[in-house]
This record gives sequence, structure tokens and C-alpha cells, in this order.
Amino acid sequence: MKKLKPLPRKIPFFSTYEEEARFWDSHDTSRLLKEPGLANLSFVRPVKRMISIRLNASLIDALKVLAAKKHLPYQNLIQTLLAEKVQEEFGKAA
Repeated sequence: MKKLKPLPRKIPFFSTYEEEARFWDSHDTSRLLKEPGLANLSFVRPVKRMISIRLNASLIDALKVLAAKKHLPYQNLIQTLLAEKVQEEFGKAA
């Protein structure tokens, strides 16, 4: 692994994404993590709870077919469809 350059005090303006990528790949950014006043980032998954619902077998089969067409696990498809419908309903209420 090659030695990284120290990060300059002022970050330059980049004209392309490639130029910016080369800059960040070649400079040590650990100083940024130590600076006070920076946002504290956390990448936490939302808490999920398991529930049990009874659905018609034909509905489950249809959901599995639809999920397979979208290359998704059918439980993820169900979660997505429910979330979209809830957002839609809240949009109507506003």
C-alpha cells in the first residue's frame, strides 16, 4: 500500500468526478475525523419487528411471482408495497 499524502488545509475545487476520486484516494483523511464540529455519522439499520399475518395462498403465490420478476425476495417486495401504500395514504390525508 502506498503512503498517502497529507490533506491540505483547503480542499481544492474538482472539475470532474474522476479528479475528485483520485484526490481522495491519494490523501489521508483521518484528520477530518478528529476535527470538532463535524457531524457524527452513524449507519444504523432501522429497527424491524417480526409480525405474523395470514394471507391467502393465492396472494402469496402471486407476490412470489411478482417478486421473482423483479429479482427480489418476496418478503422485501411485501415490505416495499406496504411502505408505498402507507406513504400514499398519508399523502391523501395531508
